[in-house]
Amino acid sequence: MKKIFSIIITVVAVLTLASCNDHVDVRPGLWSELDLIETYPGDTVLLSGQASNYIGLKSVSFRCDAWGINQVYSLDGKHSKVFNYNYRMPVPENATFDQVLIITVTDTEGTETKRAITMTFTPDAEAPEIVSDLPAEVGVDFKDGSAVYKMNLVVRDDRRLKKAVISIPSASYEHMVELSGKEANIYTEIPFTAQGTYPMTLTLEDNGGNQTIREVKVIVMQPEVDNGYEDYKIMWLVNADENADDYIEGYYMPMARKEAYCYEGKFYADHDNFKIYFTTDKTMDGDLFGSSPRVSGKIINNNGYVVPLTIESKGYYGIWLNIEEKTISLWPLDTSEAYTGSLTVSGCGFKEFGDWGNTGEEMSRNGFVYKYQLTQNGSYTGTHCYYAARVSDWGYILRYWKADDGSCGWWEYKTNGGGSVCEYSSTYDGKVEIMFNTGILWGSMKKVK
Repeated sequence: MKKIFSIIITVVAVLTLASCNDHVDVRPGLWSELDLIETYPGDTVLLSGQASNYIGLKSVSFRCDAWGINQVYSLDGKHSKVFNYNYRMPVPENATFDQVLIITVTDTEGTETKRAITMTFTPDAEAPEIVSDLPAEVGVDFKDGSAVYKMNLVVRDDRRLKKAVISIPSASYEHMVELSGKEANIYTEIPFTAQGTYPMTLTLEDNGGNQTIREVKVIVMQPEVDNGYEDYKIMWLVNADENADDYIEGYYMPMARKEAYCYEGKFYADHDNFKIYFTTDKTMDGDLFGSSPRVSGKIINNNGYVVPLTIESKGYYGIWLNIEEKTISLWPLDTSEAYTGSLTVSGCGFKEFGDWGNTGEEMSRNGFVYKYQLTQNGSYTGTHCYYAARVSDWGYILRYWKADDGSCGWWEYKTNGGGSVCEYSSTYDGKVEIMFNTGILWGSMKKVK
């Protein structure tokens, strides 16, 4: 019996030793998100991955002698068995390429696993871009024998900007601005001593030698009649191709005051060569800001003289209006997250259903624009109102807001709760077309003739 017991102990000991020995040569695990690094001088590369070992980790290091990189993450005393790394590796401005980065993970017993990643150069194929709107023509008022064009632009590059050159040969003017980084502001004041039209060339260049060239006409002229301006609480943007009298609600789109004399808004140009005006009240009979007929893009206040500002391409836009500098800036809006599910109309004062009812039918949709026709009851004695909601469960609702400064708009309400709706007054009796645009969160009601 003792012999059998001795044999069992021996077997167990051997199996235990064997089990321990199974792990002696197990090297740490090392996973990297990148198998190849394609980069350029001045870049920052994010290296993400995971190191692991059952007995614990001692360190994770990144090394490339040619680039002067020797980054070590010490894990001593942390008892880490898994380490997720995110190392932002700077690429030197004088980097040479086809180098190798060595990632090393070391466990607490000194066992190492290494990973070699080759680093190659990616040529720069992207030219710089002008972020601010730069019109083809700019107007400058000639007063007391001189004029000054104040150029204020934001420019951007995917890698690194190098310089901007502004050249106006007919004014014997050339100015170079050194740039750096991925985004920069160019501000310069260009003097003129005589009236005339001055062709100007703006050349942007990045570190890769890529160029963007823009041709602009600077028109220096006697001041046009401008009826002046104030620091309004709010301004309104309107579609110059439409008639305000055809709308019951929603023709005037708010532009919020962001700083003195500066206003920001958004709109949808539903076709090329879309035309807009700006007003200070919900009327077309008062102050009207538009483009000078002599200089496209110069914004002045002169109802009956100005012409609409033309937006060349269809699309969704943000807009910045500076009535003191008489300028605008446009940029495309990101509509990638805009709602495209079902919508139906509800409200009060319609003949198709009672107060707060709905037809149960979906609005027709074209992109982010929803439309539906109802019959408004002109003799309705209550408060007219309308809003939109998802047909199936009311789990998405377009509500209405109105601020103390008079600005207003629509906002998304993603639960079936209470909230404001758009209230309006009207004695019109007949068909109306209700529109909601989820790309800019706006709604309107227009008479159907």
